[in-house]
Amino acid sequence: MHRAILLVSMACIAVMVVMVLEVNEDLERTMLQVEFEQELDFILENRNDSELFVWEGFNQQLVFVPQGQATPSQMPEIFKDLPLGFSDEIQRGKNTYLVNIAILPKGVVYMAKDITHFEDRELLFSIALVVMTLLIIGLGLWMATLSSRRIVDPLRKLSEQISEVPVGSQMPRIPVNYTDSELYSIAETFNRFLGELESYVRREQSLLSLASHELRTPVAVMSGALDILEMRGQLKPNDLATVARMRNACTEMRSNVEVLLKLSRNQADGSPVREVVSLTALLEEVLDDLNNLFTVRARVRLTVMDTIKLRSDAVLVKMLLRNLIQNALQHTQKEIDITVSKGMIQIQDRGAGLTAGQKAILGRERQVVPGSASLNGLGLYIVTLMSERLQWPLQVIRSDSNGSVIQLSIPADQILGNH
Repeated sequence: MHRAILLVSMACIAVMVVMVLEVNEDLERTMLQVEFEQELDFILENRNDSELFVWEGFNQQLVFVPQGQATPSQMPEIFKDLPLGFSDEIQRGKNTYLVNIAILPKGVVYMAKDITHFEDRELLFSIALVVMTLLIIGLGLWMATLSSRRIVDPLRKLSEQISEVPVGSQMPRIPVNYTDSELYSIAETFNRFLGELESYVRREQSLLSLASHELRTPVAVMSGALDILEMRGQLKPNDLATVARMRNACTEMRSNVEVLLKLSRNQADGSPVREVVSLTALLEEVLDDLNNLFTVRARVRLTVMDTIKLRSDAVLVKMLLRNLIQNALQHTQKEIDITVSKGMIQIQDRGAGLTAGQKAILGRERQVVPGSASLNGLGLYIVTLMSERLQWPLQVIRSDSNGSVIQLSIPADQILGNH
C-alpha cells in the first residue's frame, strides 16, 4: 500500500515536471519567434531592398543580403558555416544564441539573438523546479506513510487478534469495535465462524463419546460369543483359526473404542491430565498385556538407556505405546526393538515397511475418511490423535523393505529427571 501510493505520487510529479518544462520551452520559443517576426517586418519596411544591411547590437545581430548579391566578407562570425534556412540554438563561447536564417523573395535575412539571460533564467527555473519536486516527493512520502498506516494498521491489528485466538472448545471472541464497516464485518463474520466451529466440535465430541459407549456393548457381545464357541469344543482346526482372527479383530476394535472414549473425555474436560508416570513400568505393563496375544518375550527386546519419570496422562501414554507395539507385532513376524532414552522412544521392526498411505496417515499428510481406510488405518490415525493430545511428536525415521523405525519425542517440560 505504501509503495503503491508513493508510486502514484511519483508518476504524477513526473508528468507535472515534463509538462511544465515543455510549456516553458514552448513559451520561450513563441516569445522569441514573435520578436523575430516583428524585427523582420521592421527591417523590410524601413530598408532599401537593394542595399546590404549589417547591424550588430548589444544582444542582437542582423544582416540583410538583397536578392542576387553574394554573401559579404564582413559577415559576422556567428553566421559563418551555417546553411540557409537554419533555425536553432547555437553556443558561442559562454553565450547562447538563437539563430534564424530566413530566405525571402527580397533576399536573405540573418538574425541572431543572444538568449543567454533566458538560459540563465531557465537554469534558475529548473533548480526551483527540482527543489519543488523534492518537496513534493517528501510530502508524497509522508502522505504515503500516513495513508498506508491509516489503512493497514487496523488490518494488522485485526490479523494479530485473529492469530492470538487459542484453539479449544471455548474460543474467545475478538473485539468488533472498528469504525470501518468492512473491518467490523470481517470481525463479526469471524466471531460467527468461531461460534459455528465450536458448535460443530461439540457435536463431533458428543457423537464420538456416544459412538464409543454404544460400540463397547456389541464388541463385548462378540467377544463373549467367541468364548462360548471355543468352550463348546466343537470347532474344527480351520474354524478355530477363523475364530482367532475374529478375536484379534474384536480385541483391536475394543482397544480403539477405549482410546476414542478416552480422547473424547479428555477433549470434553478441556485440560490434559498430568500425573507422575514411570515410562519403563508402563512399557512393562504393555508388554505383559500383549504377551497374552503374541509371543512378546521371544520377539521384543526392550533397551532402557535412561529410566525416566514423566508428568503426563498415564492411561493415554499406555494406550499409545500399546497401539504402536501391537501394530508392529501384528503386522510383522520378526524381532522388534524398543529403545528408551531421555526424551525419546524408538520402536523398530523388521517387516516389509509401511505403505505410502500409512506413512501419510502417521505424518498427518492424509486424513482418514469413511470408507477409505481399513481397521489398521483407523488405528494409525488414532495413534496420531493420541500423540497430538500428549504433545509427543511422532516421526517415521525409516520405512523400507528392511523394516520401519517410529520415534516418539517427549517434551522436556514433561520429563521429571533420571532415576
